[in-house]
Amino acid sequence: MNRARTFRAVVVPAIVLSLLLSVSAYATPHIPGAIFTTTVDGTIVNENVHYQRKTDVYLDGGPGPNAPPTAAGLPEGDYYFQVTDPSGRDLLSTDHISCRKIHVNEFGVISLVYTGTTYIKVRGQWTPVPCEHAHGIDVDHADLGAITVQLYPFDNTPNPGGVYKVWVTPVGEYAGDPDLVCSGNGKCNVNGEEYRPGYYHGFIPQFSKTDNFKVKKPGRPPEITVRKFHDRNLNGTWDIGEEEVSGWLIEATDPNGASAGPLYTPVLIVGEPSGLWTFVEDTPVGTLQTVSILDGTLVSLYPSADPTVQVYVAGTPGETHEVVYGNVGLGEIVACKYYDRDADGTVDPDEPGVAGWQIQLTGTDVTGTSVGPIVQYTGADGCTAFTGLRPGSYTVTELFPSEGTWYASGPVSGTFAIESRLDGSSMSGGSYAITFTNYCMSRADFGTKGYWHNRNGLQEITTDDIAYANSLPPYASPSSYFDAGDEPFDGYFADGTPVEPAPCTPCGDIAPAGSPLAEISHFLVDSNAGGDPREQLAQQLLAFIFNARHRLDNPGAIIVDPAGNPVGSAQSLIDEAVYIWQYGTDEEQRAMGNLLDLLNNNYGGEGVRYIHYDPCAVIYYP
Repeated sequence: MNRARTFRAVVVPAIVLSLLLSVSAYATPHIPGAIFTTTVDGTIVNENVHYQRKTDVYLDGGPGPNAPPTAAGLPEGDYYFQVTDPSGRDLLSTDHISCRKIHVNEFGVISLVYTGTTYIKVRGQWTPVPCEHAHGIDVDHADLGAITVQLYPFDNTPNPGGVYKVWVTPVGEYAGDPDLVCSGNGKCNVNGEEYRPGYYHGFIPQFSKTDNFKVKKPGRPPEITVRKFHDRNLNGTWDIGEEEVSGWLIEATDPNGASAGPLYTPVLIVGEPSGLWTFVEDTPVGTLQTVSILDGTLVSLYPSADPTVQVYVAGTPGETHEVVYGNVGLGEIVACKYYDRDADGTVDPDEPGVAGWQIQLTGTDVTGTSVGPIVQYTGADGCTAFTGLRPGSYTVTELFPSEGTWYASGPVSGTFAIESRLDGSSMSGGSYAITFTNYCMSRADFGTKGYWHNRNGLQEITTDDIAYANSLPPYASPSSYFDAGDEPFDGYFADGTPVEPAPCTPCGDIAPAGSPLAEISHFLVDSNAGGDPREQLAQQLLAFIFNARHRLDNPGAIIVDPAGNPVGSAQSLIDEAVYIWQYGTDEEQRAMGNLLDLLNNNYGGEGVRYIHYDPCAVIYYP
């Protein structure tokens, strides 16, 4: 609207005004059908002359009240509408043309109002905000899907008689720029407003339908503005540099209990009817409301901030109110505990999470308030999440169990800075992760080859142990060095003769003649007069296999020498010994046999330290 234009009062005779209000100017045969204004339910108000307020005026189209469905229907399609003064020179609609787009269905009635984007000044900058005109149900033709569309917002008419004109034109005939975007801090008219003869702000008379109406109260109705800001420092004050938040959901309820939403910040609504309005802001997970302010006065403040704000509207023309909410994004830190079975400080694909491990969080938020200590247990996946963290600095530390020999193979704590961030209408403090790697150790009492030859050792050997040994090259077929039997260990020679009972006196009932255990017992003490290094290696390897399968929690467990250096997993030592038995030199076979002999003898009696393949029990005392 051109505010600088000066209008001179003109006295219009009543009969002329009546004609002015009842005639749809510029209507041509190009667009059949009719448009008119009504109240929200489609009721005509005294021939469009006596609307009480601007917000009472709704656009209707197609068949009028009590008219048959086929009467005066508009052509199906999309249309724009605008409100001007009666001459059409002064554009009064104040929102963007995209907000004023409707659809006419196949029955010739308005059936849809589109959501658009308008532009408002926020701290000197043009800011896009969503818009959608209110609408109601046309009770006369509800069965056809007919709706009414509120024409507000629009400025007061300069016409001394309080007369307005509404225009409707097909989208395809609109001559303006529907893609106009306001940006920066300069001047901008959201509609590219322009008038010249035959051109009425993009509406061409020959392609438009119009209707006049009059409002009794030309004054500006009460208005309520709802805004939101990103309270990054959690102080409840809209500081310089803290962004306004667009697109945040607000629910509004009018004094009659009717919903006026959903609405999205920043939003300006008409405060009619008068009375007590209620606004409730959305509080999505991961955010925190810090403050609510009404007309510059504090309503609530963190930690007692309340998303509900009530506004009393007296109904005074020009009355304004402003509701401001402050919010901040909350962060999270996810801590995961993994069992590092190879103690290398990295998480390998086969290394599981550890459940029931205590993780502690401490910190200080941006207000200086201490947080924690908070202790949580890891879940079945080995992880726990500290959520809802206000902006600030936080340290996450693993707490070692009260029982068991546990060691860390990586860091035992980490510190994180949580900062609230705004991305469009989404607010978040970010998600951070830390991984703790640990392993546990024990000391095993290995048995010598003599132990496994005797009664106690033989009682431990299972059929699975024998089957596994027989699957390995040193034992899968007869060897040249075993005289008291032959391989595999099945209790019989190759010619079917049973082997003698176990050579130990008390072993007869456990390892009788013709039993695999008797053959194993003979093999472990078989003399090696020829000094074949392969037999020495095979004997020590067999005892080591039984130790790995019965003294460790898993053959994959890593053995550690007395100096604390990893020797390798028991399984890797078995694999290496088999390879050397097959392809190694005499020197390599003797060296491997000596190493296994050292292990089978508990490194000289100290026991064999090893890293558990699977996690030990996680136990905390109260």
